[in-house]
Amino acid sequence: MLPLIAGLTRRALLRRGVMMREVRVNDIGLNYYVLAGATSSAQVPVLLLHGIADSALTWALMLRALSAIGPVYALDLPGFGLSGLPAGRRYITLAEYVAVVEAFIRTVIGPAPLLVGNSLGGWMALQLALKMPQRARGVVALDPGGAMLNGRPSWEPFIETVSVRDLNTVRRIYRQMFGSVPLPLYFGQESFRALFLRDPVTQFVTAALEDDFFQPGELRHVQVPVGLVWGERDAFLPAGSFEFFRDELPEPELLVLPRCGHLPQQERPRAVARFVRDFAAKHL
Repeated sequence: MLPLIAGLTRRALLRRGVMMREVRVNDIGLNYYVLAGATSSAQVPVLLLHGIADSALTWALMLRALSAIGPVYALDLPGFGLSGLPAGRRYITLAEYVAVVEAFIRTVIGPAPLLVGNSLGGWMALQLALKMPQRARGVVALDPGGAMLNGRPSWEPFIETVSVRDLNTVRRIYRQMFGSVPLPLYFGQESFRALFLRDPVTQFVTAALEDDFFQPGELRHVQVPVGLVWGERDAFLPAGSFEFFRDELPEPELLVLPRCGHLPQQERPRAVARFVRDFAAKHL
């Protein structure tokens, strides 16, 4: 079911003028989608980064709206969507993800883009903004991961959940991720479980180090404008994640979405796109 939906979504994007391209970056074959800026004055590039076990198609409902800012790039991260992994590797680390995104910006996009990332993508976007601020005009993070909270023990329930031992766990993840679970997902439980059981998910989660997470005080050093979008019903990330980012980021523009879960780009695409456009107009 989910591969079928992905294929139909991809075909719909291509029919509407979105281009699908491939590039080799850091010895990894990457797939990405690009849509030109809507007008000649839309000059600030936007790079969209999806979350764990997801793909660039998660942004399908927002590409057109964000092209008012500038050319929009939606990247399949290594090991997800149609992107590969380094030869002989079954997963890559967070630091390697950040390096791939930096190299993609440098070799494909050129000018520093506005980074818009969900979950793992938000984690990476904020890491990049911290370590290489010259590669980001700003960051809008949607329910980002990576809050240290009370150390690795606070993440143990999350790690247990994403091991997806059975279909009961799949349905629990659905309820944690979505403010209102789309009915078609119940017909794709096996393929959803298979996504989470792939090595790029299981090995990445197992290999994550405490040093990969944001420590208290660290995010206050972000030098670019930051927006934070949060689905009020997000129960996928550990409790306290929203408060961590709200309090640790330096004066973030904030949008809290009622009746929304972990994937605002799918549940509230219009509200999120409007927020990102307003953020860009104000700060970039």
